[in-house]
Amino acid sequence: MSQSNKSFLAGLFDFFNSLFGSNPPPVTPPKPTEPAKPVITDEPLAPLAPKVLVIVYDPVVDALKNLRLVEWGVKNRGWSRVEDLIAGYIADVDECSGGLVKYNVVQTIVADEFPLKLSGKRFTALEYLDLYTNNQSKYKEPDDRFDYNAFVKQFNLTARVNSGEIDEVWTFTYPFSGVWEAAMCGTNAFDCNGPVIENTAGRRYVIMGFSYERGIGEMEENLGHRVEKVMARMYGAREFLDWTYGFKNNPTQFNALEYAEKNLFGKFLLHDKIAPGNAQCGNVHYAPNSDRDYDWGNPRPVITFADDWLTFPNLPRVQKMQNASSWGGGDIRQHHRWWFTRFPKVAGRMNGICNNWWAYIADVANPEFDSPPV
Repeated sequence: MSQSNKSFLAGLFDFFNSLFGSNPPPVTPPKPTEPAKPVITDEPLAPLAPKVLVIVYDPVVDALKNLRLVEWGVKNRGWSRVEDLIAGYIADVDECSGGLVKYNVVQTIVADEFPLKLSGKRFTALEYLDLYTNNQSKYKEPDDRFDYNAFVKQFNLTARVNSGEIDEVWTFTYPFSGVWEAAMCGTNAFDCNGPVIENTAGRRYVIMGFSYERGIGEMEENLGHRVEKVMARMYGAREFLDWTYGFKNNPTQFNALEYAEKNLFGKFLLHDKIAPGNAQCGNVHYAPNSDRDYDWGNPRPVITFADDWLTFPNLPRVQKMQNASSWGGGDIRQHHRWWFTRFPKVAGRMNGICNNWWAYIADVANPEFDSPPV
C-alpha cells in the first residue's frame, strides 16, 4: 500500500475514532475532604450571679380568714410554697452548672392583687376561684392573657434592668394567669419560648413565668425551653430544633447525622427517633429513647452517646445502652437535671462560641446574640 493510502486511512480512522472512539480512561475521584478541624481559642471560665427580682401574685381570697391565694392552694389543692420552689430551682441550677450560675434573689415583692389582663380587667377573688374550681372553660384567649407591658411599667422593670439593679425577673402566678414560660424584653430581644415584649428598649432580660400550682420540675421545663431557643440562636439551629419535635410531619427535612457533624448544638439534640443508634442527649421533651413528647419514663433501651458530653470538649464516642433509669425513670425534675448537667461548661471557645453554654443561658444581655458566629 502506498504511503498516501496509509495516511488517508489513518486520517479516516482518527476521524471515526473521534466520533465513536473507546471510552475515556476512568477518572480517579478526589479524596473526600476531612471535616474542618474546629478552631479552639483560650478563654477563662466566668461564673455568673444574676440578680433576680421575684414578684409573687398572692391576693387575699378570704378577707374574714385573711387567707391568701397561695395558702388557699397549698391547703386545698396541694400547691407549692413559693420559697420552696425558689430554693430548689436555685440549688438545681447551681449544681447542674457546676457552680457557674448562682442566682441571687435581691428582692421579693408580694402583690396583693390579680395581674392586669390584656382585656384591661383583673379577676376578683370570687371570679377566679369560680373559674379555677368550676368553670375553667371561661378562660379565653387572648383577652385573659397577662399584660406584660402593664407589668413592666408597674414595677419599673426596664429602668431597674438598665441600671444594673436586676438582671432577670421571676413572676409566680396561679393557673390561668396567662403568663408565658419565658418572655424577653429589651433592644433586639428574641423568642425564648414566649413573645418579644415590645416597647421595652434597653438591656435585654427575661421574665420567667412560674406557677405555684406546679413543682420545681415544671420550673425547669420553662428554663429548658429557654435554653433551647437561646442556644439555637447562638448556633443558627432554630429550624433543626423545631424539627427535633415535629420530625413526624416531615421526616426527610433533615439528615440528622449530617447536620450534627456541622452543628454542635444539633448534635446535642439528637434522639433515637431521628438518629437511630446515634442518640445524644435529646431535647426537653424527648429523652434519648422517647417515642413521643414527655416520654421520659420509656423503658426501651437504646444506644446513646449522652455521657460523652460530661467530658466535653472531648467527645470519645463511647456507646452506652441506656433507658429511663439513667435519667430519673419518668420524673420531670430528674430528667431535666440530667439534661442540664450535660451542657458544656468548660473554659475556652470553639469556632467562636463559648464552651460554657451557661454564659449564654443565664445572660441574654450578652452582645454575642446580636451577631452569632454561626
